[in-house]
Amino acid sequence: VFFAIRGAQYIYTILVNGPLPYDLPLHAGIMPRLLITIVGEPVPGGNRFHVDFVREHDVVFHFNPRFHENTIVRNTQLGGCWGPEEREGGFPFVQGRQFELKILVETDGFKVAMDGVHLLEFEHRTGGMEDVTRLHIEGDLILFSAAPSMI
Repeated sequence: VFFAIRGAQYIYTILVNGPLPYDLPLHAGIMPRLLITIVGEPVPGGNRFHVDFVREHDVVFHFNPRFHENTIVRNTQLGGCWGPEEREGGFPFVQGRQFELKILVETDGFKVAMDGVHLLEFEHRTGGMEDVTRLHIEGDLILFSAAPSMI
């Protein structure tokens, strides 16, 4: 379902509830104040899942909870090469428990919250955010919905 409100605010919800991988088109690219809301549930016994903001063949933000390591790996892949991993911070995910993940795009980076609590930040490592045209979700996850909106 897609609808527009007068001005530059677009809100639409994609109900997924289906198999992964899943790609959410971001036709206008990403920009400050874009909020992505993901509702999912990690599969019991699963290893990991990831959420990627994709620009052509690059991943400008890789968000990768890893259950066997109890960590969330964040990174960027540019020109086929991964950058340095960021791993500090907590690990609030529980297999079999539904969560709501919010990823806010800001001028200098991404802010991530889970179930209404600030989780982490990731600074942009490249420009060209307007060319990020896809959100890719894959891994050991039951995905209920993925929804972009402007705040």
